Amino acid sequence: MNDKYKLLKENSGICKRLFGIEFGDFEIVLGKVEIEFDVFLRENPISNRGLNSDFNTANRLLLTLEYLLQYPTFLSLCFWYGISESYANKIYHGIRPILAKVAGLKNPSKLKFKDVSKVLVEVTVQPIEGPKVEQKKYYNRYKKNILLRFK
Repeated sequence: MNDKYKLLKENSGICKRLFGIEFGDFEIVLGKVEIEFDVFLRENPISNRGLNSDFNTANRLLLTLEYLLQYPTFLSLCFWYGISESYANKIYHGIRPILAKVAGLKNPSKLKFKDVSKVLVEVTVQPIEGPKVEQKKYYNRYKKNILLRFK
């Protein structure tokens, strides 16, 4: 298992760029999520929860924030965090309602892409450099476009 939280503590300056939140604010949210997560575990006791995981609450929150910010596949998340794909999915769906509660959202589904009717995609036009040598071969002054000529 990869401990992204440990790496993030050492390089706290990149937290905003990777997860969309400053490291100091992340620590505050983490404290609140840990409290709510403990309350959830006390309210929903299961006698046998399987093997104990080394995947701490900080990494769970980082996985959830990364999913919400970048919207990667769970396959890529499982690769970067060193866990299984189904476990990454389980973590996200377990932490999302807790994060919504901590953020003050009354409806946890506000953190999902549900009922999206329009998507706006920004595409930046990249200029293409024209030919410098023998430009007249490719330029037609009447049609005002570049002709493709194959030799």
